[in-house]
Amino acid sequence: MDVVSYKCPNCSAGLSFDIERQNWHCQFCQGDFTLEDLKGQDAPAQDAESAKDAEMTMESPQWEEPHDHFGGDAVVFSCPSCGGRIVTEQNTAATFCVFCHNPTVLSSRLEKEYRPARMIPFKMQKDTVLKALHKLCRKRPLLPDNFREYAQKGEVSGLYVPFWLFDADIDASLTATGKHVRSWSDSNYRYTKTDTYRVERAASISFRNLPADGSKKMDDKLMDSLEPFDYTQMVDFSMHYLSGHFAESYDVDAKEASGRATPRMRGSVDRMMRGQITGYSSTVIHDFTSRTKDTRSTYVMLPVWVLMAQYGDKTYTFAMNGQTGKITGSLPLSRKRFWSFFAGITAAVSAIVFLGGMLL
Repeated sequence: MDVVSYKCPNCSAGLSFDIERQNWHCQFCQGDFTLEDLKGQDAPAQDAESAKDAEMTMESPQWEEPHDHFGGDAVVFSCPSCGGRIVTEQNTAATFCVFCHNPTVLSSRLEKEYRPARMIPFKMQKDTVLKALHKLCRKRPLLPDNFREYAQKGEVSGLYVPFWLFDADIDASLTATGKHVRSWSDSNYRYTKTDTYRVERAASISFRNLPADGSKKMDDKLMDSLEPFDYTQMVDFSMHYLSGHFAESYDVDAKEASGRATPRMRGSVDRMMRGQITGYSSTVIHDFTSRTKDTRSTYVMLPVWVLMAQYGDKTYTFAMNGQTGKITGSLPLSRKRFWSFFAGITAAVSAIVFLGGMLL
């Protein structure tokens, strides 16, 4: 199994993708390199297909059989830079050496069907995560006072998450009963007229690039809440971008992921068609049918910043869209502030009721 380690052409130091510069920057000699610069450092003896995706420096450390104390799914390999033992899980595609912090990409876990077609490189830098979380906390008046302090100490990791992007066409039809009620009166009577209509709707709707994460580790609702991504900024996949970040290959295949994507599409069609029924006093839906056809999927990697903060006996996980900066996650609630706020509202309502009673 091969491990790719990117080295500076000038000084051989480890290279990572620099988000601010959107290139590969050497922290030691201050050299800057483009993707083409690195691809130009191919090994001499390669066929045309290998040369297309060749990496600058490839080393093949010794891999060991999993040990019981690492767990049955763990794989151990030696760091190509310092020789330290690195333990990874089966789906780890990019990581760091815990001893020398050298970034490594596990190329063998990105081959064949596990090689993404496209990806979005990180656009937001690491320090924007804490800024975004601080802004999120300011909008929560019932947040515990000291949570911000704990959150600032949280562990922030940049992760390329595997996603499936689905394209599909859906044919749908809907039947309903709509009623239009009109009332009027004269000096003697009040009249009500009810007109009943049979309502039919039909539509053919196309979906493009609907995402569903392909990792069992990631919370599906958390990943869904990071949308939207701007897919016009996608680039062809290259392992170079993974250097300096963590990455996972998928363990949820396209068929399993479609079990989440298809209901989302149909739900959107249902809401869209119901929204087209207007002008009635009331509507009763009798039947809604949909048929999905021409479903296609594309395997991609999308950038996500993950922050984990320990507060009390619970770990709070936040995720930020590494392209747009949108942050999401659940915040703790201060019971003291909640009951103080509740007591204040109750006192205000009681005062209004009391004063209203005196004025009557």
